[in-house]
Amino acid sequence: MSSNQPPPQPNPVLSAYESFVETTPLVTRYVLSTLSLSWIFSWIIDFSFAFANIPLFSIMHLELYRIVLSPLICTSLLTLVFTFMSFVENGKRLEYSMGSTAFLMFLMTIGTLTNLIFLAVCFLFYFLTNNMAWLVTPSVGIWIVVLGMIAVECANAPRDSKRRLFVFTVPTLYYPLAVLALFALFAGFSLAYFISVGVGYAFAFGYFDRIKISTSTFQRWEDGCLRNFTQRKGWVVGNEATGDSVWTSSESSAGSSSWSPSTFFRGQPQQQGTVASPPAGGWSNPANIIPATVLPSRGGHTLGGTSSTNYRDPKAARLAALERRVSSKSADPEAQNDTQNQSS
Repeated sequence: MSSNQPPPQPNPVLSAYESFVETTPLVTRYVLSTLSLSWIFSWIIDFSFAFANIPLFSIMHLELYRIVLSPLICTSLLTLVFTFMSFVENGKRLEYSMGSTAFLMFLMTIGTLTNLIFLAVCFLFYFLTNNMAWLVTPSVGIWIVVLGMIAVECANAPRDSKRRLFVFTVPTLYYPLAVLALFALFAGFSLAYFISVGVGYAFAFGYFDRIKISTSTFQRWEDGCLRNFTQRKGWVVGNEATGDSVWTSSESSAGSSSWSPSTFFRGQPQQQGTVASPPAGGWSNPANIIPATVLPSRGGHTLGGTSSTNYRDPKAARLAALERRVSSKSADPEAQNDTQNQSS
């Protein structure tokens, strides 16, 4: 058997997944993985019947779990592809800026509020029209979260900014409405999508500030019920970016957009180390961020970071002590005589 055979080529699917894990923060990765599994299992069983937010089942049959879980259902490959195209970059940017706990609660807030308002509107029209169709109208899919997330982001963008939608250029503030019109043109009007955009605008303009959770509460959760997740690869700690910097990019001197991410956590407790400094020129983008590796401290020196105590190599310390001992003996004549007598 020849020993000059070329090494086996790496599996491209496995390599792509490993790259996805390395560059995607935890909550964004879990959401996309759940949607992918939902689509795969839809070949066998359609989970939308069990988890879609349908007023008849969510309220009248008390299946309240549908209100929270309905955004995680995906039964269409086209929907999955467009979700990856739109959610990956937005999810990375927001999770790096907000932290994983805050980002998770943000997604749950958008989805839950959309579904609750959807239920209220459906029951209102049912009582007004006595039409049972309102009680079986579904609200399902990740777009009831993504459209709200886009609306929040665009409402916090500078007022003079613009975005391109295919061949059209629209003001950023009205970009979610243009996307909503595009959805209605190709897939028909969806009440849940319309409500999601409205929830996003209301969230951005502060109408839901009373239900926002404080950063101190997030920290208590990370130290308590979420502690196991904070030790996993991809967890984003901290809440460094605030205000508009959470939602929009800032132009660097070179003309490229840069972000202000939190620490990308690689599975070690956050109390054990310090945050690595950003490279020269700032962070290029979330996908190219090199996670700060936090390692346990040894001998007063924190590997991968800095420490408040000065670290000296043990060998160098012993040599320095020996030099001081020799110099002190050379300065003492009696010590020299004792040393000569002992040697003789």
